[in-house]
Amino acid sequence: MNTSKETKQKFEIILSDYFTETLAAHPLWANSLGMRQGEGKLGETGARFARRDEKRRQKALMELDKIAAHELSSDQQLDRLAWRSMLLTECEDFKRGFHAMNPSAVDDLFDVLLHELQRGEDEPVRAKRNIRLLLRDAPRYLRQSAEMIDCPERVWRKIMQQTVSGAGALFGAVEVFMGEEGLKLTNPVKRAVKQYRSDIMAKKLAPKNSFALGAENLQRRVHDELGLDYSLGQIEAIALSEADRVGGMLGSLCGKYGKGKSVEAVIEKARSKWNPPGELLEYYQDETVRVARAFRAAKAVGFPEGDELQVRLVPEFMRHLYPTAAYCSPGPFEKRQRGIFWVNDLSLCKASRTEKEAEVQQHFGVSLTCAHEAYPGHHLQFVTANTHKRKWRPLFAHAIFYEGWTLWCEQMMVDLKVDSSRWTKIIQLHDALWRVHRILVDLRLQTGRYTYEEGVSHLQRYVGFTKARAEADVNWYTSSPGVPMSYWLGRLENARLHKRLVEGRGWSLKRFNNWLLSHGTLPQGWLEKYMLD
Repeated sequence: MNTSKETKQKFEIILSDYFTETLAAHPLWANSLGMRQGEGKLGETGARFARRDEKRRQKALMELDKIAAHELSSDQQLDRLAWRSMLLTECEDFKRGFHAMNPSAVDDLFDVLLHELQRGEDEPVRAKRNIRLLLRDAPRYLRQSAEMIDCPERVWRKIMQQTVSGAGALFGAVEVFMGEEGLKLTNPVKRAVKQYRSDIMAKKLAPKNSFALGAENLQRRVHDELGLDYSLGQIEAIALSEADRVGGMLGSLCGKYGKGKSVEAVIEKARSKWNPPGELLEYYQDETVRVARAFRAAKAVGFPEGDELQVRLVPEFMRHLYPTAAYCSPGPFEKRQRGIFWVNDLSLCKASRTEKEAEVQQHFGVSLTCAHEAYPGHHLQFVTANTHKRKWRPLFAHAIFYEGWTLWCEQMMVDLKVDSSRWTKIIQLHDALWRVHRILVDLRLQTGRYTYEEGVSHLQRYVGFTKARAEADVNWYTSSPGVPMSYWLGRLENARLHKRLVEGRGWSLKRFNNWLLSHGTLPQGWLEKYMLD
């Protein structure tokens, strides 16, 4: 056997062994991927379990370092980079005590219960079996998880409190679904959730801004997770330049509709006059179909076969969890590749006509939302990624690609004139400016230059957010370093490659987009290095 072949086989073995062992140890993750082996199980947790995970990661990194990387195939190179990035990030989080500061066990429990409730619409017997097992094990899981937390980070503790405060609606939905046995199953879990909250609240808080990753670690993530060779200073310079460019374009367009008025005031006036025909859900469903047809007609991208997308109303017990709309993708190992595009119609819980209209008008810009969440956005991208020939490729999901792709879809909406409304471009630019400022807030929060409060104030000042909306945004920034900046940086990466391949080589738009999508959800820079001839 030649050396190159041995190296390729060795890589496949250590890659497969790692994920086989890790998914067996983490049934919640396995279940979310669509693997039956994880159903009805919460798995182990606690400090000892976290140390075992770290030992497995360190072993994998040592084995990976012994691989003669130059002998791997192009596809293996991509898996090598993605796997190494995943391992380094998880080791980094372990070292800084992320697992001992983030009281997320209730969120994890509720996520899997929501997953099973969704499954229950089509497979009630299977879902009831899984929920029954999960609820019986939940008190043990929550108790062990609470013991693992040493000093909760204050923002993450606040998020935990918000989750617990919304628990009643979720438990109510579970009880209805489970029927006569519902209360008997949920009552012990309700007590366990309250005890978990009490245990966490009794612990000493971590120092303020303990969520910050630090400049050195953030720089590593930029290189290894985003696939960029920019320094942090260069990223900030990009963001400032783009803020001026996008803000200037937005101000110029809005000036035509309200001289002397702020961008927010102009958009708010347009929003207040917008009233979609019929029911909001039906409007979303119609727009989803229309936008998809327009992209097909424009021959902008290939569409997957055998997928399914359902546009549904967010159930009452989930309303506090979602913004105006959101998307849930199918797991890569699910036989049925069904995505759900959730529409959160809060007008249904309002009494007066004025209140109802105000809630509906929060959905101003539906066509852009449909392009972002459905076709050709998240749904098309993820179900395409799930079909990749390499088994473990769909487990690697880099935000610079999947969020950069959705903003690229919004740009194509404008460029291809998929929507004739004069407001589409303005809304797209306003949302783009928000994503540009995310770069600055993300970078400054994670390097300690911004406190949490300063991050919130930034979004209020430069994007016009209310304090509540800004806090909701910054909450998840704190636990996802590098992800908020990925949106616009990914959009810029797509534009850079479009200039090289479409404008430079003469590729069609469809060929370009299909090429981007064909390799999974990985940084564009890696695709450029290893997948171009």
